[in-house]
Amino acid sequence: MIYEKIFRHAVGREAKVIIKGEKARYSNNIVVELEFLVKDTHDLNFHQPIGKNHPQYWKLKKSTPERAYYLQLEYSGVSRKEILETVKEFKLTIGSQFTFRYKTPLTERIKYLKGIRVNAASRKILMAGA
Repeated sequence: MIYEKIFRHAVGREAKVIIKGEKARYSNNIVVELEFLVKDTHDLNFHQPIGKNHPQYWKLKKSTPERAYYLQLEYSGVSRKEILETVKEFKLTIGSQFTFRYKTPLTERIKYLKGIRVNAASRKILMAGA
């Protein structure tokens, strides 16, 4: 089962949260995995937040798979509220008879996730370019 939701951010970036759920064989557990993709105004397709041309690519390659996952989440610009909203919609779509388990622990790690922040100065720059 796959559920996708796109969020438009103030800086001209779109972030896509993809939730993939796989039912365990002999139980009512669903293993949930999240993926984060971004698309800037000049891009045609969604892509990973940290690609080969990104300044933090070296950090991603040196990291453990779990840490790399959290780096992709952090650089996607998705906020805690947006993630929880998407997960809630996915759970409503699937139904209440299932128990959900994250493939990579998520709830504690997103406690302080803020998403993309736009201050007054950058908001003026964005509005001038639009």
